[in-house]
Amino acid sequence: MKNGMIIKLLLVMYTAWARLDLNDIKSICKTVAIKEDNLLVHPDGPLNPLRGYIMHRSGYMYNKRLYSPEINTKYSLKKTDEVLDDDHSPSYEYTRKPVNDKVYDDIHEKSEYLTQFHTQLIKMFPSADGSFSIVSGSQDTMYSFLIKDEVWAESMYILAGLFLLSEQINIPINVETKKEEKKLVLKSADGENKYIDQKKPSKDIVSLINFLKKYIDSGSADSNSMEKLPTVPATYEQFMTGEFLNTIQFLVQSYIYEFISTKDKYIEFVEAVHTLLDDQIKNEKSTTENKSRCNELLRRLFIEESKFSSVTDHTKNICDLNETVEIFRACPFIDETELPAYTRVKAYDRENNKEIDDKGRKYSNCVEVGILGLVCCLVYDPEERAYNTDHLPNNEETKPLKDFFRKYSEPREAIDYEMQQDWCRVVADLNNDKILYLKQKTNELDSSLLNILYVVSDITGNKKKVAKQIKHIESMCSKEDSKSAKLNIEESLNTIFRALSNNKNLEVESKKFTVGKNRGGKPDLFGGFGLLYIFEEIENRISIDITPLHTKLDLTKNSLSSIDKAVIKRKLTEIQNIYSNSENYIESIIRQYIDLKVVKIDAAFIYTADEISNSVLDIISAGGYSNGLKLFLYGAIQSTSYKEYIVTHFLLFDAIKPQSDNSFARMTDNFIGSAPLEDECTKNWMLQGHIYNSKAKDYYTKIDENVWCGVSIDNSDTFSFLFCYLLKSGCRIETDFPIIFTKLMNALNECEEPYNVIINEENIVTYILNYLKNTKKDKTQAFNQIMEIVEESCKEMDKQKLTNIYLAWFFDMFSQEGNIQEKEEYLLNLFNSIDNNCLVTKNKEDIQWSIMDPLIILGYLEGNKPLFCYNNEGVKKYKKIIKIVEAVFSLVL
Repeated sequence: MKNGMIIKLLLVMYTAWARLDLNDIKSICKTVAIKEDNLLVHPDGPLNPLRGYIMHRSGYMYNKRLYSPEINTKYSLKKTDEVLDDDHSPSYEYTRKPVNDKVYDDIHEKSEYLTQFHTQLIKMFPSADGSFSIVSGSQDTMYSFLIKDEVWAESMYILAGLFLLSEQINIPINVETKKEEKKLVLKSADGENKYIDQKKPSKDIVSLINFLKKYIDSGSADSNSMEKLPTVPATYEQFMTGEFLNTIQFLVQSYIYEFISTKDKYIEFVEAVHTLLDDQIKNEKSTTENKSRCNELLRRLFIEESKFSSVTDHTKNICDLNETVEIFRACPFIDETELPAYTRVKAYDRENNKEIDDKGRKYSNCVEVGILGLVCCLVYDPEERAYNTDHLPNNEETKPLKDFFRKYSEPREAIDYEMQQDWCRVVADLNNDKILYLKQKTNELDSSLLNILYVVSDITGNKKKVAKQIKHIESMCSKEDSKSAKLNIEESLNTIFRALSNNKNLEVESKKFTVGKNRGGKPDLFGGFGLLYIFEEIENRISIDITPLHTKLDLTKNSLSSIDKAVIKRKLTEIQNIYSNSENYIESIIRQYIDLKVVKIDAAFIYTADEISNSVLDIISAGGYSNGLKLFLYGAIQSTSYKEYIVTHFLLFDAIKPQSDNSFARMTDNFIGSAPLEDECTKNWMLQGHIYNSKAKDYYTKIDENVWCGVSIDNSDTFSFLFCYLLKSGCRIETDFPIIFTKLMNALNECEEPYNVIINEENIVTYILNYLKNTKKDKTQAFNQIMEIVEESCKEMDKQKLTNIYLAWFFDMFSQEGNIQEKEEYLLNLFNSIDNNCLVTKNKEDIQWSIMDPLIILGYLEGNKPLFCYNNEGVKKYKKIIKIVEAVFSLVL
C-alpha cells in the first residue's frame, strides 16, 4: 500500500464521519432528482434518507452490530497482581478486540442465512475501536475500497448496485477475472456501457455481492429456502417483532446512510439508482420478469412532483418537531441520551499530536466526558443555539478547545466515539504539574474536584479570576483541621463557572464537599454540584457527581419546565395522531420513534418509564431469540446503567426459570463486554446480578474466575438496585420471590457492614410498598413473609442494630404518600418486631432521616394508642418511641 493511502486511512479513521442532517434531508426531499421526468424521492420509499436518519437515531443497527446473540464478541477481564495506589484495591485488565468478533457456529434458527447475514454485518460495520462504525484501516473492507481515489468517482454506482440487489433486482454487477486480475464490473443490460469498472475489488465487497445475489427471490432460487426469510414489515405489528433487523434491506440501506455524508453525494446516489433501473426497464435484453420488478420498484422509489402534495411529507413533520424542541434548549442537553456516555478511548500523545494505537494504553474516560459535558454547557450560546468560544482568550492554551468547537459547532443528538476521541486532544497530556493523570502521567484523569478544575482552567486559558478561586479552594482543602471535613465551596464554583460561561444567567447548586485524598495521595474534594441555566424563562440543569473512582454526568428530571413539556407534547401528540394507523415501513419507524420521544419527555431514563419498563421486563422474562430482537427497538442501548439493568434482570429471571435457548445469555455477554470493565464501579454494576444467579460464571466465561470473588454487596447503592429490581419484578416471579429475596439478604450478610448498608438505604420501605401494591398475594401475608426473611437472615446481627432497622422502617411508613389500606397491619408488624430490651432512646442520629414529620407520627401514635399498648411490654415500647420522636421534634424546633 502506498504511504499516502495509509496516511489517508489513518486520518479518516479518527475523524468524525459526518452523516446527513435534517436540513440536508429536507433539501434532498425537495430536489427534483430526475429532471427529465420531474421526479422527487418518494417519501414512503426506501430512498428517503429520513428512514436512515431515524433508524440511526433509534439505534437499531447500533444495537444489532454490538449486541446480537449471533455474534461472539471478543473481550476478556482478568484480575492482575497490581493494586491501585489509593487504597490497595485490586487492579483489573480488560481487553476488547472487535476485529476478532465472529459469528457463532451453532445458530439454530435459519442457521445458514443468519450465519451469512451476521458475517456480512461484522464486515460492513467493523467497529474497530469497540464503537459502532463502518470505518476500518484494513484494505479488504468495503469502506477502504470505496474511499480510494480511483474508486470514489464510481462509488455511488457501486452503492446503487448494492441497493438494487437488496431490493431484489438482479442487476449484472459481477467480478470478472482476466489473467489472474479481478475487476468489479457493472455493465448496462445490453453490455455496451460500463457504470463500474474497478480493479482489485475488496474481498468484503465481493463477498457481499455474492451474498445478496444468493438470496434474490428469482426463478433460479430455491423457493423453500426463501419462504421463511425475514421480510420488510408492511404493518406496525410486523415492525414491532423486530424481524426486519435481519433483512437484507436493513443491512445494506443502513450502511449507505452511514457512508454518504453530503447532500450532493446523496443526490448522485439517487440518480445512479434511477439510471440503473431505467437501463433495466428500457433495454430489450432485459427479461419481462426483471422489467416488472424494476417498474414496481420505480413506483416505490420516486413520485412526480405534481403528485407530492397527495402523500404525507414525513420530513416536514420531523423537521417541525425538531424546531419545536430546539426552542427550549437553554443548554446543549435536553435529553439524557444526548449526554456523552463514557467509553474506552485511545491515549493521546500531545508532543507528536497523535492517538497511540496501543490497546494496553486505552482507558475508561468517565472524568473526561464529565468535563466535556460541563464545557459544552459553558461555551453554549442559547441565542444562536450553537457553541461559541469567542469569550475565551486566544492563546496556545485555548487553541485545542477552540479547534474542537469549530469542528463540533452545534449540539448533537448523540455524542459519538469520534467526538470523544477528538476531545482527548483537548484534555489529555496537558503540560501542567497539578493535573493528575493515572496512565503514564499523560492520560486518564483522576476523579476529584480540584483535578477537574485544574483541567477546565487550563484549557480555557487560566483566567485570573478562575485561578484565584481554585487557589482559594486549594487552601481550604489543605488546612490540617479540614481532613474528613465538609466544605461549602458553592460561592467559589459560582464565580468560576460564571467567568467561563457564555450564558451568564447561571447558578451553581452544591452540597458541601468532603475532603479526602486523590489517587496521588494529595488532599482533594469529593461530592457533587449542579449547573442551572436560565434563558428567557427556560431552565436546564445538569449535575456532576465526583467520587474517588468515578465521575458521573447527569441531567436532572426537570430539565424542561411543565410549560415547556406541554408545548413539546402537543407537537408530539399532533405527529403521533398522523402515524397512529401506520400503513408502511417508514410510517412504522416514525411511529415508534415518536412514541419513545413522548415517553422521554417525563422519564430520566426511558427504560425506567412504566410503559417501557413493563415491555422491557416482559421481553427479558420471556426470553428467546425473537424477544431479543424486540429489545433492540427501544432505543440505542448505550449507557452502562441500561446495560446493567438488562443483564441484572436477565440473571434474576433466569435464576427462577432457566431460559429455553442461549440467546439472552449471549446477548448479555455482549452487553458486559461492551462496557469499560477496567473501571471498578462499572465492573461491579455489570456483574452484580451474579448475586441472584451463580450461573453467571457459566454464561460469561470471558471473565476470569477470580474476578467474581470481588462481586458482592459492598454499599447501599448496590443493595438498593438489587432490592428495587427484585421487588419491581415481583409480579413476574410471584411464587419464587421468597427464594431470591433470601439469596439477596444472605449475600448482604456476607458484606463487612450489613447494618450500615441497610440503615443508609432510605428507600427500602418505598420499594416494599410498591411491591405490595402490585402483588396478587394477600398483602399483609406478603409483608409478613418479607419480615420473616429479614429476621431469619439477620439473626447474627447485633440485636440493637436490628431493632434500629425496624424502628427506622416503622417511622418511614408515615412519610409514604397515598392511602395504604393495610398500613395499620404493617405498622403493627414492625412494632412487634422491635425488641423492647434493645430499644434505646439516645444516639438516634443514624435513623433521623426516617422521621420526616414528627407531628404526623405523634398524632397517629396518640390517636391509635390502643393498637400498640395491648400489654405491658407494648406500653413500655410505645413510650420509648414517643420519647424518640419528641427528641427529634425538639431538634427541628
